Order: sequence, then C-alpha cells, then structure tokens
Amino acid sequence: MRKQLLTMFLTLLVLGLVASAETPASPPASPRNELQAVTVVRGTNEIRVEISARGIVTPKLTTADSPARLVVDLPAAVMATGQSRVRVEDAEVKGVRIGMDGQNPPTTRVVVDLEHACRYELNPSANGKFVLTLYPAQTIAGATHTTSVGKVASTASPVADTKPANAETTVASAKPAENAASPNSDANAKSPTDFVFVEPKYEAKTTAAAAADPTVRAEDAAAKFADKTAPELLPVSMNAAQSTTAAPGIAPAVNLAAEQKAQGNQLPVPAGPKYTGEPISVNLKDVDVKDFFRLIHEISGLNVVLDPDVHGTLTVVLDDVPWDQALDIVLKNNDLARELEGNVLRIATLDTMKREAEARRAQMEAEALAVEKVSVTRFLSYAHAKDVIVTVKKFLSVRGDVVADERTNAVIVNDIPKVIPVIDRLLTQLDRKTQEVEIEARVVAATRTFARDIGTQLGFGWGNGHSAVGGNAAAGSSPTTTSGLTPGYITVPPPNGGTGLSIPLFSNLGSTSPSSGLTFLNASNTVRIDAILSMAESRGLLKVLSRPRVVTQNNIQALVRQGVRVPIVTQAQLGGPPTVTYVDAFLRLTVTPQITSENTIFLNVDVENTTPNFAQEIQGNPELITQQATTQVLVTDGGTVVIGGVIQTQNSLEVDQVPLLGNIPILGNLFKHVQVSTSNQELIFFITPRIIQT
Repeated sequence: MRKQLLTMFLTLLVLGLVASAETPASPPASPRNELQAVTVVRGTNEIRVEISARGIVTPKLTTADSPARLVVDLPAAVMATGQSRVRVEDAEVKGVRIGMDGQNPPTTRVVVDLEHACRYELNPSANGKFVLTLYPAQTIAGATHTTSVGKVASTASPVADTKPANAETTVASAKPAENAASPNSDANAKSPTDFVFVEPKYEAKTTAAAAADPTVRAEDAAAKFADKTAPELLPVSMNAAQSTTAAPGIAPAVNLAAEQKAQGNQLPVPAGPKYTGEPISVNLKDVDVKDFFRLIHEISGLNVVLDPDVHGTLTVVLDDVPWDQALDIVLKNNDLARELEGNVLRIATLDTMKREAEARRAQMEAEALAVEKVSVTRFLSYAHAKDVIVTVKKFLSVRGDVVADERTNAVIVNDIPKVIPVIDRLLTQLDRKTQEVEIEARVVAATRTFARDIGTQLGFGWGNGHSAVGGNAAAGSSPTTTSGLTPGYITVPPPNGGTGLSIPLFSNLGSTSPSSGLTFLNASNTVRIDAILSMAESRGLLKVLSRPRVVTQNNIQALVRQGVRVPIVTQAQLGGPPTVTYVDAFLRLTVTPQITSENTIFLNVDVENTTPNFAQEIQGNPELITQQATTQVLVTDGGTVVIGGVIQTQNSLEVDQVPLLGNIPILGNLFKHVQVSTSNQELIFFITPRIIQT
C-alpha cells in the first residue's frame, strides 16, 4: 500500500514539473517613460536646456525657421510635469514651451523659441538627463534638419518617483483640431514644428490609459505630430504666482497666490478677491477631491496637507480660471477652509478649523487667568490722560484695569504682561504732537446808498375886487413874498411878521430837505404866479474791513467775535421794575480745522454777522439784522476760500402828484414830487488757513 502511494506522488510531481516548464513566463510590466522637468541654466557664452526624463527615451531634434526654433520630440513619453512655459528672458532666446499630444501612446515636445538661428548641441547626460546647449552668439543661416540621439536609459541611477500615487491619474486629453489636415494629403501636411498650444482640459484617466507603450517606434509618434489631426494640449504652468500671508483660524481661500507672494515680501493682503494665479482649464467628473488638491500642488508648488476628515467627490468644468480662484471655489463648495504657513497649505473642514480656533482661544484665556498681573506707569506729553484711558480700556484683558492721574498726566495700567506691549504701542500712537492751523479771516462789509428828491410848489392868484381865484390856504402858503401890490385876491402875511405878503399854494409838493432850488415870481395888480423848484441828491459808500486771525490745534474749534451788546429793556410787569437784558450783536467766526493726509485742510465754518437797526424800534428796542453762513469746505494749505457773498439791494421810488395834472407828459412834472432811493449792502468772508510746522 505504501509503495502504491509513493508511486502516485512521484507521478504527480513529474507531471507538475513538465507543465511548469511548458507554460511561458508572463512578460514584465512595461516601464513608464516620462518627461519629469525642464530647466534652463545660463552660462557665460551658452544657454543649456536640461531635460530630465525617466525610462527609455529617444529624443529627436528638429529645427525650423520663420520663426526660428528648435524642437525636441520625446516619442512614447508622458509629460509628468506641470510646466508649460519656461521664461528665459534673453536677447536671443525667447523661451521654452512644453506640450503633449493626445495620441496613444503620447508624444511630448519641447520647443525652444529663438530670436535668430544659432549653433546647438544635444548630448545625453547622467541620471536620465540630456542637455540641449545653445550658443546664441554664433548665429547661422536658417536651415531645417533632423538629428537623432541614441536611447538614453536611466539604468545606472534610477530616478525616484517623488509624486503621489494618484498624481498620474490626471493627464491631458486629446481635442480634435479644427480644419485638420488629412493623413494622406502631402499638401496639407504640417511641419513637426507647427506645435499648437492650447489650455488643458483635465479629465480623470487611469494610469494604464495614460502610460506610454514602449513598443511604439519613435518614428510613428513623430508621424502623428506631422499629421496634426489631433493637436496636443498644453498643461498648466507650475510658475503660478505665489500668495500672501496666511489668515489664522477659519478663512476662505481668497487670493491664495497673492497671499503667498505678500508673505515673502511682508505686505498686507490686498482687499478683495483679486486672483493672480496662472489661468487653468479643468474638466473633472466624479473625481476624488484629494486628487484635485494634488493637482493644486503640481500647479502652485505649495506643499499640501489634508486633514483626515477631508473627503468627497468633485465635478467641475472651468475654462481660463486662475488656479487660486479654482481652489477657492472648490473649498467653498465642499465646506472646507485652509491655513497657509510659509509654503505649506493645510486644508481641513470648517468644523475642524472652528474647534481649533475655540481651543486656541480657550487656551489663551486660561493662560491670561493664570499669569500674574503687572503694573506700569506711562507719562504722556501731548495727550490728556483722562481722554486716553477711554480708548485704552478697549484693549485690556478681562483682568486688566487702567486709571489716569491728572496731576502728572500719567496713565497707570494693571494687566497681564502679554497686553503691556500692545498698550505701549497704542500710547505711542496716541501721544503725538498735534499740528496747528493758523486761520486768517477777512470780512468785507460794503454799503452803497443813493437818494434823489425833486419837488415843485405852485401858487397863483387872480382878482378884480369883486371875484378872485387862487390856491388853498390849507395846502400852504408860498415861501415867496412881495409888497407894494394891492391885488384883489387873498394874501397871507409871512410867518416872520414882515411886511411882505404871500399867496396860498395850489400844489405844495416841494422836496423834503432840498439842497438846491429855483423860484419864479410874476406879480401885478390883479395876477400873481409863484413857481418854486426844489431838489436834493445824496450818495454814500461805507466799507468795513475786519481781519481777525486765530491759531488752533487740529480738530479743535476756534472762535473769534467782535461787536456790541445791545440792551433790551423789558417793561415792568406785576408792579415790578423794568428789566434789562443784553443781546449779542457780534461779527462771529467759528472754525474747526481738520488736517488730511494730503496736507489739505477740511474746515467746518460758521460765520454770523448781527447788527442792530436803530431805525426800526419796537417799544424802544432796536431790531437785529442777522447774516449767517454755515458750510464745510476743503481748502489747500495757504489757499483762500470765499464764504458768504451776501448782497442785499433795496430800491425805492415814491411819487406824490396833483391828480390828473401830474399824468400830463412832460408838463406833469410841474405837479409832482419824485423821491428815489437805492441801497446796496454786501458782506463777504475770505478765509485762509495755513498749517504751522512745529
């Protein structure tokens, strides 16, 4: 029995060995050919373009003119870098562009744009690198030729893959070109250097779909470029702008590139979400949000750290959007926040950030309650201690207290040591010398008056002893007297008791206060005519110039006034004595200056001019005429502003005449009394502020 079992075991063992010998071994996994980085190094007389690759890569160099450029094709190689352009900023070399087509397997191309054709060399180097050396000073005539370089294999020193495992899942997808040439048409075939660069459309791909097939020949990949039925898509550049200082606690990703850049320059974050990152185009569907943050790492160069609670999927389509704005949108859409410390970007959920902020605040409060308080005394020079403590109290901790000593103008602070430096900086900013402003005001008051008074007096009489016609004695008697006549009409003895006689007036419309006149007298035994013309005219001009000047501190009110105090008598009431109250009739100027940062002066002006009018009284008290102007105006240092300009004009015309006769043209002036008066009052304020340099 044992012999049979042993025989069966030996038989099975032999059959197994035979089967294993006949089964072919599975082929090893094909290595991935990648373009990892492109760097430009300046030399004394040359410029070196160093191309780092991994795997077995056979570069193919092509030159072209119009414009001059060098093209390095890497057949069956995947573009594993986020670079799309490398700026050289040389007089002869414009820059370097990197791109990849959408074929399977893909071909990666490096294009060096030249100002003029020059001598060049392409040599392999160690560690999977090959160097394209340019000699810009040695320009040559334009020519197109192709140079092939042997296979460069990084077998001696394999390049370590420093990218995350899932970083390879995002590759450029093919986009058909419009008006593409037919593969069989030689006339429409394009040069390999006609490399179309467009913005990338990122889509989620598997690593197997993006891997290059090493069995495809380099010539086939180059032929695909010449066909140009599917132009390559340009990945985004890694040279995105960096961002500014990190915002502590919970903060949305607003202008992250500008924040990182300002953090290095110690500049504040610009107000508003002004995004400055490199524009990208992204097309993702149901992709893990962690892969998107890996893409941000490749684009921005920031080290990204994700909180364990960050998870979810992402679907987004963006065209020509700055990468920091895309990050902002994704963070807001997934209730995430970030912290930027140096070049490390930490991303966590809002709840996590909130808990951490509350924990930090609780820790600070606990430390503030545990530490021993200290007392410091600060003496002020310009500010008042009682005014400063109102502001200082808002910056103290819950245990702090502050008092003011008015005698020594000192501020005594009792608080934890952490708060004392903050209070010292605050007191330094508040205890400053206040600028002073000199305000000069010129007040011009001008009054112009004009008056004209023209009047006539007419008297006549006729009598024959039986009948008489003459004026009315009630209208007055003629100021002209005569004697030696015996008329038959009524005569009136003169008021002074002289021997002369006058006749009653027919119209008594003489001037009130005549300054000139003319008298006409015609008398006989039966007829007498007296005509008197009286006239008066006056002109007046009154100018009052006041020039007050005052000096005041910034934001401190200044007051200048000049005038009289008018007594107002109140009649006795309930048997008591009369009372006297004094009312101000002043020219008053109230100004509050405020110096701006541009050394202009903002003025709050209140001007009032009150004068008593004794020509118009009520119960013996004069009325008060008030002129006032209140305004706010911005004036340059040493400039003059005009305020007020109050002009008051009063015209008066008074006519007294004999009914009917006064309406007769021209002749009616003999029966009129015309009084004309005109008055002009003008008040102007000229204000000139000047900053006093102390």
